[in-house]
Amino acid sequence: MTEKWKGLVYTVQSFKKSVKEELDSENGLFHEELNGDSPIEFFGLNVNQDNPNTYLVDTSEVLFWHDPTAYLDEMERWSNKVEADKYENVKNYLIETGQETQFRRLINAIKKQRIAPFIGAGLSKNYDFPLWGEALEAIFNKVRLNENIDDEIRAKISNHLEMYEYIEAADALYKLNDVLVSNYLLNNFDADKAKAKLNSETKGIASLLPELTDSCVITTNFDGIIEQVFLNAQKPIQGYMYGIQQENQFAAKLVQGEKCILKLHGNFDAQDSHIFSSSQYKDAYGETKIDYTKQLPRTLRQIFISHSLLFIGCSLYQDKTLEVFQDIIDSKSFDIPSHFSIMPSSSNLNGKESSLLDLKIQPIWYEVTGHDHSQLEEMLHFSIDCAKGKVSF
Repeated sequence: MTEKWKGLVYTVQSFKKSVKEELDSENGLFHEELNGDSPIEFFGLNVNQDNPNTYLVDTSEVLFWHDPTAYLDEMERWSNKVEADKYENVKNYLIETGQETQFRRLINAIKKQRIAPFIGAGLSKNYDFPLWGEALEAIFNKVRLNENIDDEIRAKISNHLEMYEYIEAADALYKLNDVLVSNYLLNNFDADKAKAKLNSETKGIASLLPELTDSCVITTNFDGIIEQVFLNAQKPIQGYMYGIQQENQFAAKLVQGEKCILKLHGNFDAQDSHIFSSSQYKDAYGETKIDYTKQLPRTLRQIFISHSLLFIGCSLYQDKTLEVFQDIIDSKSFDIPSHFSIMPSSSNLNGKESSLLDLKIQPIWYEVTGHDHSQLEEMLHFSIDCAKGKVSF
């Protein structure tokens, strides 16, 4: 090699090495697919009857340096195929179970940015917060240690818990010792625990919420998981409403199109916001029937008639929220948008689907293997990517 070209060759080789390392790091799987089992082989000149030199070059390297635009086009086509293949199982499941139509409705609602996620304890369970039934059992045990409870009351509370009558169980426990109830919430649903569990790289169902909505989220949970994932996504929540807590700006923020959260039973550290006892429920919802002059049912009505609710991690047993929705439907005063719930197929018992449809909630069922609920996350990812046009269904 002549001295004239040595410096240039060294510069080019150093630059190419740096670029190759970066490309292999970022696009390694694409390169493996494009390069196949063997590199491109070609030969040098046959000079003076000597055997020609053999050269081996990866297809990805040739394509990038020869035609970078074509390289990017091939990578995009590969990425689309990978995305489509990733959802093949969940797509087949939806087709086999005859759920294509309702799933496409959900996709359209996400696309139109009308989704309001309604989050139950199932989501927080994934981050080591207790389910509501588990929390009530733990509170019951604490109360029994601190209070002399007669056998009749003890039996009633046990029966409420066994029958999933959580409102009645919470009411009884709150009346027995409201301080212990509030202290349990403070210690077991602390926001710092949510921060420790979540960071900007955390995956999972909770991390998908900022992609599902730019509007409002409703939750029965006390913890700070939802607020933290929106903060991590650099989409901080601006409007808050905690149970019966007054003087919040939730309604105004909601009308202005800002991100809001409604915590139906209150926040873990705000005892004045908690809704447990029968008197608190009456104060929040009305004495004998739903009272829409009260802030909580009025806000729920506003969301129910203007957004498409998507229930995630909710058992959807009869409670005050569902009573409000049923009352709105029975009034026949509003056009009700489509609402959705993604639920394990094992919960489709005792007329569950029929009762949900009566509430204008379209169930979408997913399969659970053992304790594996990963298909729920797959469905959410799939619906979001379909709404964004990354994949089709």
